[in-house]
Amino acid sequence: PEDDNFAAYRKLSHPVDESLLATDVKFSSAKGTIANRVLHNLLRSGDSAQKYLQGTKRKTLDKDNDIYILLDNFVQLRSSASGSKKATQQNSKRSKRRMSMKRLKKSGALDFPENLQKFDLFKPMHGMWETYMMQLIKVTGKIQLAQTLLSADLHGAFMFVAESKIASFTGLQGIMVRETSETFGIITRDDKFRVVPKKLSVFIIQLDCWKITLHGDKFTSRDNVLQR
Repeated sequence: PEDDNFAAYRKLSHPVDESLLATDVKFSSAKGTIANRVLHNLLRSGDSAQKYLQGTKRKTLDKDNDIYILLDNFVQLRSSASGSKKATQQNSKRSKRRMSMKRLKKSGALDFPENLQKFDLFKPMHGMWETYMMQLIKVTGKIQLAQTLLSADLHGAFMFVAESKIASFTGLQGIMVRETSETFGIITRDDKFRVVPKKLSVFIIQLDCWKITLHGDKFTSRDNVLQR
């Protein structure tokens, strides 16, 4: 402003001016200040600096005056041990849900009496299954066919393996004579008993004029449904 007497630009009086800064206050830019010592100690700490940054260690900068620098709000890293423990628990749960082929063999699920491994022996069973399914469809309706198959008994159904995680099973066909929570046991036309895993497999069954595609993953643990 043109007016030099404007209050905001007036020079402070001498008593007020001196009271703003006490004469005994000193500012130091020496190498021994706290800020410089913090940086100096951290740069020299090596491995211990990492522990400090993780908040697991505190730094004493002045032993005489007992000055400590602590890190707040640190994020603690997960140890490899806890990670491996979690992976082990997940694998354990997975193994409880699904049996390996080795365990299936040991349990006897892959066995079938040789004198019963005859395709012609199960043809009447296939005819009975077709009659059973047609009667079931009359009750539930064709629209609910997919839902009906999820709970229907498939023993006696003629199955074609369209896809399988075991390449040698792809193209296999025959009458399904044994079902477990994880497999379909099939008697082939050449009188062989084959156990096909449901997981990652696709099956096709023929029913009257319909060809129905079944995704094996949808039928795992189905034994709980059939036992109701």
